[in-house]
Amino acid sequence: MAEIAWCESRMRHLNKEGEIFRGKVNPNDIGVMQINTSYHEATATEMNIDLYSLKGNLQYAEYLYEKQGTRPWKASSACWSNTVAYNR
Repeated sequence: MAEIAWCESRMRHLNKEGEIFRGKVNPNDIGVMQINTSYHEATATEMNIDLYSLKGNLQYAEYLYEKQGTRPWKASSACWSNTVAYNR
């Protein structure tokens, strides 16, 4: 997961202004693991996970990985696929 975080956000959870780091292509992708709020915020909220906190972003990423493997981060796979065992 560290390799995916590097490729997704360069390990940044906050930007220079101290605000949540957002994706350049899709600003709904947030935090170190670039969790998409359009798809995942409702589920995270039901699970009592705050995607905007570093702990919550990582916790939800772990949940996603356990359910779907690396598929949620397929868009960045060209960056990390040589170092991560591609799941599913």
